[in-house]
Amino acid sequence: MEYYYTVTSNDRVELKVDDVFNAFTTGLQKLKTPLQKMDLISFCTFSPSLVAMDRDGEALHPLITHLDRRSRKQTRQVINTMGKDEFRSITGVFPFAGGVSLTSILWIKENLLETFKSTYRFGHLNTYLFKRLTNIWAIDSVNASMTGMYETTSWGSWSKIICSTFGIPVEKLPDIHENATLVGGLTENISKMTGLKQGIPVVLGTNDIAASQVGVGNLRAGDALNVTGSNEMISILSDKPVLSERFYLRNSALKGIWQIFAITAGGLSIDWFRKEFYREMDIDEFYSVHLSKLIKQGPPKTTVGFQPYLAGDRQSLRKKRGGFTGLTLETKRDDLLAAILYGIHEPILKTIEEAEKYISLGQGLKVTGGLANAAMLEFKKRLFARFSLSEVDNATSHGNCALALKALEGRSH
Repeated sequence: MEYYYTVTSNDRVELKVDDVFNAFTTGLQKLKTPLQKMDLISFCTFSPSLVAMDRDGEALHPLITHLDRRSRKQTRQVINTMGKDEFRSITGVFPFAGGVSLTSILWIKENLLETFKSTYRFGHLNTYLFKRLTNIWAIDSVNASMTGMYETTSWGSWSKIICSTFGIPVEKLPDIHENATLVGGLTENISKMTGLKQGIPVVLGTNDIAASQVGVGNLRAGDALNVTGSNEMISILSDKPVLSERFYLRNSALKGIWQIFAITAGGLSIDWFRKEFYREMDIDEFYSVHLSKLIKQGPPKTTVGFQPYLAGDRQSLRKKRGGFTGLTLETKRDDLLAAILYGIHEPILKTIEEAEKYISLGQGLKVTGGLANAAMLEFKKRLFARFSLSEVDNATSHGNCALALKALEGRSH
């Protein structure tokens, strides 16, 4: 079962969490392996992914996604009240709208006060799913570091300073657990609903990129991962909490190791352009034939530039929009497509350049994701010439398995 974002005015991008859970249960029925033979559940989620929940774990409002930009007013409120540098010294980031959950909570508090008052716990998607599956309230330290209410730079706990300053009761937030440490049992209710065995271990899920880092075998400071799909992302592991305006600082799934992280709309931009400017081609012809041929022959170098902010920029305090520059009467649609290919990688290249000021990067760059095909890898090899690129399939699945095994081993000791 597929589920879709809901995009409305004022930069609101939401998701019905019940649709996500229904997709999970529907997907189980399509598996070839008998459900009674499954002995473990492990998962990861995208984030930030704010969910306001009642005492039973039911969502009181649609999930506010990482693409949502409605809370710019609340961003200004945080900066004016605390100051962006003090805020970043605690959280590792600025209070970006969509980039941290705090601003979305403050939006709910200002615009939906009864929802705020009725909320028993605010959490991310992994909090919602783990509660549904095990009846336990929890969030992992990676997701906590993406809320804007956690002491990321010190690998601490919920920030009493931030929560008290902005009127967020700490008791409305779930307990924080290190990755691969919390295991719950599948409830009787979900067992009857799905056909899975009651009581089988459910490992608290983490963020998808954090799981992917583990899945590709990146375990040391300087290891880097490029995820290419609906978004272009770079995650570089660091053994110190370095701060910069150019990137996010997050926890990783490894205790004492942080992530230097940046993101831009990648495949989303390409697919938007496909739908609007290559309507005569079906999706397979566009990606498998046309785009592949364009990359292999070398995308045309033109005067055209692309600003990759079709979904805004969750790493900017300023409201950004996408756009093309350098157009002439000779510009063709392939010139625009080539500009998108270069443009979506520009923030990634700048993040790598910035990260090298603080830490020593390795020679390898792992690549994973839905756009990691042969043609795109060839393009990336030209862009990231100083690295040795290697593709890793199913990185998130491998990472989830590794973290699950670690959690089970820790429970047995």
